[in-house]
Amino acid sequence: MRNKGFTLIEITITISIIIFLISIGIVSYRSFEKSTELENTCQDILSVLKIAQTKTIASDEASQYGVHFEDDRYILFKGNEYQSGSESNKIYNISDRLEIYDISLSDEGNDIIFQRISGKTEQYGNISLRIILSPSENKAINISSFGLVEIYNETECCQNNRIADTRHIHLNMGWSIQNSLVLTLSFPDYPESNTNIDMADYFNAAKTEFSWSGSVNVNGKDQEIEIKTHSLDELNTILCIHRPKDANTESVNILIDSKNIILYNINGEISVGPYGGTLEVQ
Repeated sequence: MRNKGFTLIEITITISIIIFLISIGIVSYRSFEKSTELENTCQDILSVLKIAQTKTIASDEASQYGVHFEDDRYILFKGNEYQSGSESNKIYNISDRLEIYDISLSDEGNDIIFQRISGKTEQYGNISLRIILSPSENKAINISSFGLVEIYNETECCQNNRIADTRHIHLNMGWSIQNSLVLTLSFPDYPESNTNIDMADYFNAAKTEFSWSGSVNVNGKDQEIEIKTHSLDELNTILCIHRPKDANTESVNILIDSKNIILYNINGEISVGPYGGTLEVQ
C-alpha cells in the first residue's frame, strides 16, 4: 500500500493559513504595543508632573517648578516661567507614533506651574494624547487646581456627556447668579459638615466671573471641589464644576441661595437639580 502524501494544493492552503495567522498575530501585537506605549507615556508625564510638584513643595533650590508641553515633547523646567534653552530644562521626547494633540488649560497656555507649600496650580485642565495612526485611541491627563493628577480615556469620557465620568461638567443654567449670595455644600449623610460660602468674595468686580475652590473635611477625609463660571452675564450662567473622584468619597448637594443645582451621590453619579439647567457635553 502506498503512503498517500500531501498534494501541492494542500501544502499551499496550509502555508496560506499559517501566513494568515502570523499576520493576525503581528497586527494584534503592534496594536497592543502602541496601546501600551500610549499608557506608558501618560504614566511618564504623570510622574514628571508629580516631580515638579514635589520639588516645588520642597522648595528645591528655592524655586518653583513646572512642565511645558509641545506636540512631540514635554519639558520639566525650573522657575515661575518656562524659558526655552535654559540649561536647567529636562526634555522628554515622546514616540513619533504618538502626539500631544490638545492642551486645554485654564490660562490657555502650555505650561503647568505648581505653587509652593500647597502644591496647587492655576494652570489646570487637560493634556490629551493619541496614537497618530489610530486617533480614536487616546487618553487625557487631568490636572485639577488642587494639584491632583489623573489619567482617563478621553473618548469614553467625552462621548457620553461625562455622565459616567463626572470629574468635570458644565451646566447651562438658564439664569444668572450675579446677585446670588450663598453657595452651599450640603452633605446628606453628614449634615454637621454642611458649608456655606459667601459668594461676594469670589466674583470679579464686574460680576462677569465667579471662581471658588476649596475642601471640606467630611467623615475624616477632605472633599475637594472647584466651582467657577465659564460664562456669566445678567441673563445666564454657564457653571463649571470640577470634582476629582479620587478626592471625594461622600455625597454632596450643591445649592445657590437654597436653589438645588446638582447632587453627586456617593459613587460620583450626578442628578441635575431643578435650578441646574442643562448638562452640556465637554
